[in-house]
Amino acid sequence: MRAFVSGWTGRRLGLANFTQAGDANAKELVELFDRAGTLAEFNSGTYAGVSLHALALWARYMPSDSVMGKNGARMLSRTWTSLAELYHAGLKNSAGPWDRTYGYDMNRYLSILGLHIWSLVGREASPIAEEPYAMSHSSDFAFAPLIAVMAVFHNSSVVPEGVIQRLKEFPGEHTVRTSAFSPPYDTYPRNISAWLSDSITIGAETFNETEVGGPSLSSDSFSPAVVQWDAGDANGVGWLKWYATEPSLIAKVSPGILNLTYPYGNHSSIFTFFVSTFVDRVDVTSWDDVQAGGLAVNVSGNANLTYEVSFNGQFGGAGETIKWVFFFRVAQ
Repeated sequence: MRAFVSGWTGRRLGLANFTQAGDANAKELVELFDRAGTLAEFNSGTYAGVSLHALALWARYMPSDSVMGKNGARMLSRTWTSLAELYHAGLKNSAGPWDRTYGYDMNRYLSILGLHIWSLVGREASPIAEEPYAMSHSSDFAFAPLIAVMAVFHNSSVVPEGVIQRLKEFPGEHTVRTSAFSPPYDTYPRNISAWLSDSITIGAETFNETEVGGPSLSSDSFSPAVVQWDAGDANGVGWLKWYATEPSLIAKVSPGILNLTYPYGNHSSIFTFFVSTFVDRVDVTSWDDVQAGGLAVNVSGNANLTYEVSFNGQFGGAGETIKWVFFFRVAQ
């Protein structure tokens, strides 16, 4: 977005320094994208939506001989393909990992990616509620007019047909493997893997970073290991995320299995997981209660398997909500 604003303003007003700054920024972004066909901030329900809009602006308004004009449509199309591979139309959610998120279920928080999906396949097939203002993080609904203005160009020109079908209907069990790179925080590209089946998704990434909490420097929003599942009509989508307390993680995903290893862990390291609440299981005291929410959990490994469970809620509990989300915290 910054590259577009600088480049477009520079050309519009004849400001060479703006034009050069925008083009230089765009060149760096293109080179980083071309490494693996992924954006540095990967699979974010909010900021993937912002990036899609920015790339549409590149493709629509920048001169065809500029860096942005040459690459915008190509990058936009490839980004949609990547997002669609991780999208589960049955759960109406993107499988993890999420580099930065403001919620853990797209049916409950308003994501800008969800607004794009609405514009492509209609609201009922999208994660957006009938009353968007009732969703958490609803202020992002302000982005909707921008998506609507660009929809005629964006939806008809650059979104691959196969993407539309994936947004409407889950294609069946599959695995996704790719990578993303966010220098200077990443010491090497993050290796991403996800498994999606009819009623459950598991997604995670291996990383080694200079700070805890990813490039956003927030373990609340940085979600490098995530499980989502169909928890039944009463509960909707259940979710579980590993809460980052380490700057490095080795994650392996296979059907039904999430394997997490701390390469630099020691006696003081802990594993912390956030787990969604359940309408028909108000009190969660063990992994067995999560199983009652539709997910069978079997924990094993060389860590101390004893754990504590606490609740974080708006009107009580051991801690505060995160992005208006209530959850159970499992630490061991």
